[in-house]
Amino acid sequence: MVAALLACLLGMATVPPGAPAGVVIEPAVVDFGRLASGESRTGRFVVRNTGTAPVKVNSAFPSCKCTAVTDLAGREIPPGGSVELSATMEAPRAPGEKDAKIFVLLDGAAQPMVAKMKGVVTWPVQPDPPFVDALQGRRKGTIRLASTDGKPFRVLSVDGRPAGGTSAEGSRAEHEIAWDLTTLPEGGLRQWMLVETDHPDAILIPLRVRHESTGVRFDPDADKRGWFLPESAVLCGRVKPGQAVERTLVLENGTPRGKPKPAGWDQVQGVKSLDPRVKAELLKSEPRGDSVVLTLRFTFEAPASGLVYLPVAIRSALGEGRCFATAVVDP
Repeated sequence: MVAALLACLLGMATVPPGAPAGVVIEPAVVDFGRLASGESRTGRFVVRNTGTAPVKVNSAFPSCKCTAVTDLAGREIPPGGSVELSATMEAPRAPGEKDAKIFVLLDGAAQPMVAKMKGVVTWPVQPDPPFVDALQGRRKGTIRLASTDGKPFRVLSVDGRPAGGTSAEGSRAEHEIAWDLTTLPEGGLRQWMLVETDHPDAILIPLRVRHESTGVRFDPDADKRGWFLPESAVLCGRVKPGQAVERTLVLENGTPRGKPKPAGWDQVQGVKSLDPRVKAELLKSEPRGDSVVLTLRFTFEAPASGLVYLPVAIRSALGEGRCFATAVVDP
């Protein structure tokens, strides 16, 4: 699971490319450009045999569970022939670059060929970089925020604290905010930092915190229960006390390719709030191949106020994991 999660979050291929002479994948890269949050896009490739002998496809598989690929296993490509390969990539909900690799293994080849899809998840207010880089001892930094339509906005808070940098100058189309993790104890970092703005379509901007403790080590029981959360922060927007909000959350299976999935990994039994300021209910659990789509209802209760980031346990047949209900609660 560790290898699968790293490949999905960091876009790293675990297998080098290779191919028999005369076989190519066209195009090598499909660039979708801007992607909407959670959008699914399909890339189409052609595996072409320009050689003099037929070749057989043993398998075609993606680097990430968020990508579905045409089943080409057993297809033979004659000399001068080709087969079409379609791959559908689901963009994450958080802003930033996204890529996925597709591996095509041909009979007799030592290594698979590689094609790639990529794009940038773009929000109405786009952060640059779209993450908090706290690796290798870094505890302070800045992030640029710019409205993609050029309209002015205000930065109201960064993780519930007044924003620094140019945000003090009021409403404008671009800001530079400062982040500071020096006051947090080692092991006390969250996976996500939240920026609050007054832009109606970007009330909360999630920034993934990249640190040695916020990756696979943040959830050490993921292997035992057979699933992990690619995006654990559930954005509920701006709410009033007592207001119910429904959101979906995706659990992904992290079993390495070729190994059997643990029986019962996709049997989600319920959810439970770990903070009295939010009530959590499981409305629906839908297994979909290598993932499970949950429909959850959150109700934020007094004394919840301002920006909140509250833990919710997800109980499955093989163990328990956590998501975090986030919202700006107005009085």
